[in-house]
Amino acid sequence: MPDLLAINLALFLIGLVIIIKSSDLFLDKAIWIARVYKISELVIGSTLVSLCTTLPEMVSSITAAAQGSGDMAVGNAVGSVICNTGLILGILLLFTTAAISRELFMLRGVFMLGTLTIGYVAITSPAETLLITRGEGVIFLVVLSIYLVVNYYESLHGVVLPLPSSQPAEPATEGCRPDRSARRLASQLATFLMAALGVVFGAWLLITFGQRLARNIGISEAVVSLVFISLGTSLPELFTAIAAIRKKAQNISVGNIFGANILNMSLVVGASATIVPLQPRDGFLRSIDIPFALAFGIVAFSFGVVRARIGRTTGIMLLLLYLVYLSSMLFTGRIGV
Repeated sequence: MPDLLAINLALFLIGLVIIIKSSDLFLDKAIWIARVYKISELVIGSTLVSLCTTLPEMVSSITAAAQGSGDMAVGNAVGSVICNTGLILGILLLFTTAAISRELFMLRGVFMLGTLTIGYVAITSPAETLLITRGEGVIFLVVLSIYLVVNYYESLHGVVLPLPSSQPAEPATEGCRPDRSARRLASQLATFLMAALGVVFGAWLLITFGQRLARNIGISEAVVSLVFISLGTSLPELFTAIAAIRKKAQNISVGNIFGANILNMSLVVGASATIVPLQPRDGFLRSIDIPFALAFGIVAFSFGVVRARIGRTTGIMLLLLYLVYLSSMLFTGRIGV
């Protein structure tokens, strides 16, 4: 047993190193794309970065759906929204303030709250059963398509936010313009995709061997399934946020978190339900989890739209709300002590 514990710990730490290094490189390339092609950081963060950092949730939820585990498929997506907004965005905003474009932020906030509302309506209708049908899965995917089209349009015509001054200057070609050659672009995209795969692989190591560690040291299955998996699949967003603070690219991280929340509901739940209808058995998904996810979204959205920036006050409120959510799990007996 001690040898097994040591192996699980070693692989867990290897996953941690991989995800830290990969997320750093991953963010560098996202900043390069935004700089060279004059795309808003918020747009880059809420599409390209979010698609990659949501891969762990998508893989785990689709696998769970295929195995008939609706609780894990839906709970993973909703739990990741709660963790992304309450914990990760809350921590990020304790250390930095993100100045944002009201128009861009409002659009993403509306999509985020809209997908959560669709999820709530889907899981509460009919009231006597918890079920997300294939048809409702298709609705999620249609919303996702609209979201991606809108983001593509904004990448061509939207507001460009300032990029971090710490980012090294792009080598210039004729006329002092940044190198946009096909060869340069291919090289940057290849590195970006390799770094994204590193993030996903690192997250898989953390989730797999973190679960084994939890069982080795006697943590209950409820803690593993309800808290640990959603936290584990949100680690790419966490390390992207840490890298963004260091590189003064917080708009990418805020966009990433909002975009990841949209994708968690529209892509993760939508794709899972389209493969097989989801029928979770945990009634607290309807009465506690999705309402809390909506509450987190409303807090972040309201402060961003009213102030055109979100900072420490918003972060403190999100973290306090996250503590209330964890407390509710204890009071309802979902997590044993």
